[in-house]
Amino acid sequence: MAKPKARGKAAPPPAPAKKGGGTMVLMLMGALAVPFSIPSIIVLFFSMLPTAVAALVERPPGRFAWLAVGGLNFAAVAPSLFGMWFGNHTVAAALTVLTDVTNLLMFYGAAAIGWTLYASMPSLTGVFLALGAQRRAGVLRDQQRKMLDLWGEDVAHLEE
Repeated sequence: MAKPKARGKAAPPPAPAKKGGGTMVLMLMGALAVPFSIPSIIVLFFSMLPTAVAALVERPPGRFAWLAVGGLNFAAVAPSLFGMWFGNHTVAAALTVLTDVTNLLMFYGAAAIGWTLYASMPSLTGVFLALGAQRRAGVLRDQQRKMLDLWGEDVAHLEE
């Protein structure tokens, strides 16, 4: 005789199979690529220090300083990296890039411009919002005058 099915909560559906192999493959590929990319890592480590400082110093919420600093900082580092990648990609070339004063000025100057943009954007945004609000207020005043001319002064005052 068959047992009657228990009424109540149904059994949860089986969990989908985990696919964790992709992460391991990426980690393995990254580990295998490290010996070939040491010159790039050296240049990136020392040239992107302002970005690391911006990421560490900034407190939530928002956290946009590292994006402003990092974007301009990387834009300044990219030409040197490309020169190494398509030319001489050795540790000696990386040290040459890092000891060139022009490159250092470019790396850290771009980061300084990123900090300047980050610091000045809130006040610039406030100025543009205030200008937009003033313009909108002027347009509304003009519309109000036209309505008063059309309908007369009686609609301008609320009587209870």
